[in-house]
Amino acid sequence: MCCPHCESIDSEEKMATPQITEETKVTCASCGAPIDITEHTSATKCPNCGNYVVLDERVSGKFLPHLIIPFKIGKQDAKELLKKEFSNRPFTPAGFLSNASLDKMEGSYVPFFMYDYHSDMNYQATGTKVRTWVSGSYRYTETSYFDITRQMYADFEKVPVDASIAMDDGLMDLIEPYNYKELEQHQDKYMSGFLAEKYNMGERELTPRAVTKVMKDSKAMMEATVTGYATVTNVHENINPIKKAVDYALLPVWEYIYSYQGKEYKYHVNGQTGKVLGVTPVAKGKVVAYGVTVFVLTMLAGFLIRGMLL
Repeated sequence: MCCPHCESIDSEEKMATPQITEETKVTCASCGAPIDITEHTSATKCPNCGNYVVLDERVSGKFLPHLIIPFKIGKQDAKELLKKEFSNRPFTPAGFLSNASLDKMEGSYVPFFMYDYHSDMNYQATGTKVRTWVSGSYRYTETSYFDITRQMYADFEKVPVDASIAMDDGLMDLIEPYNYKELEQHQDKYMSGFLAEKYNMGERELTPRAVTKVMKDSKAMMEATVTGYATVTNVHENINPIKKAVDYALLPVWEYIYSYQGKEYKYHVNGQTGKVLGVTPVAKGKVVAYGVTVFVLTMLAGFLIRGMLL
């Protein structure tokens, strides 16, 4: 890391911690301007000088992240990924992918809890296999019944559940997966130049979502072993997930917000893998122009064909 102002390279030094003057404001340590923050902001950007500030008291103590996946996708690369994904959409507004609009994109670290579970699974069912054959003038059908028993054990590591009220749960599920092998011990330097917020939903509060994920995957793993039967009727199924450990982590996301005709359209890019999510706005003027063009061309084609036949 190189600071363009003081030319310090890979420096571990910190600027003075911004002081929270009231519940929703801090003072920029660089220019002294007030900065609006939310209740859960842990890193933000000064709108006056563009300096990024980290609120130490919100990344320490119980809010100190254990793990982090640093940004692997830079801002320019994220912009190019958005252009690649949406540039071929013919009805998007003219300014949708302009550099001026895309420059507003910000990288944010989203808080997650990562759960480790051990899952005990027991499964009993009845399966059937059907055999048919013809002998003489008769068709015979034989149905065989089987008792199916499964007992499995599985360990789940780093099951992710986002801990941000601001981020839609379904959206965060879609932007996964991350490559969790690249999780590192948290270091403050990774937060420099990005926005962030501390977790605002607790580990216990989010445990049911982690359990749901573990139960769903456990069931899928178990049922994948039951094959080759014409029918399977469940008799008994028991999955017992046991929590082993929980880590607090920050995961990288690029967010681009585009306002069009009074509505906000949000786009997200996975800051590690480059996965893109979002729905493009539709410029009604372009749709009308396209319809008129098609209509005129169709009419002209009709006149030409009629002239050739005459």
